[in-house]
Amino acid sequence: MNEGSRDLGYRVAHLVSLALSPQIYGGLIALILWSNYRLGGYEALVMLILTQSILPLAPIVYDTWRGVTDIFISEREKRFRYFLFTLLSYIIGMAYLELRGYHEYMLLYVSYFLIGLVFAVITFKWKISVHAAGIAGPTTVAVLMLGALYASLYLLLLPVAWARLRMRAHTFCQIVGGSILSILLTAVIYYAKVF
Repeated sequence: MNEGSRDLGYRVAHLVSLALSPQIYGGLIALILWSNYRLGGYEALVMLILTQSILPLAPIVYDTWRGVTDIFISEREKRFRYFLFTLLSYIIGMAYLELRGYHEYMLLYVSYFLIGLVFAVITFKWKISVHAAGIAGPTTVAVLMLGALYASLYLLLLPVAWARLRMRAHTFCQIVGGSILSILLTAVIYYAKVF
């Protein structure tokens, strides 16, 4: 393989990682849920996108612009603060849903919050794949809430796994761990009926 094709492969992996980032895909699943339920109208849609995508992504983009980190927060030691921003955003989203009585969207937030909390702790010792979790967890929400038709979205784990491996961002075990753990945590929240 020549140097040019390696560069192209890396660029494609970078684009896949951006396009299927947890914040982008989480917002997409929120949009899918909203389009199925239409609960809360456009006000709810704006809040879903704000607290699932924009607020969690904003500090990362800002710190990338400032040169503090890269867009993928590649250094494990720097990840915890961004988990805190994300968890705060989910708390805002859950408070909004509770206040407005839009409980149909609550699985999205409670499962994301639990996954974020568990992954924040794991990240102190191991760089578990948030990208893999960002596909597997939200897809599990869609399957549990909207039906098995959405199980085909699990196939997005393939390009994400390839991209993260190609960029040497994660090991195979970190990708599998992120996928399986997020599916299990989401299922536990769903079947425990904690909300």
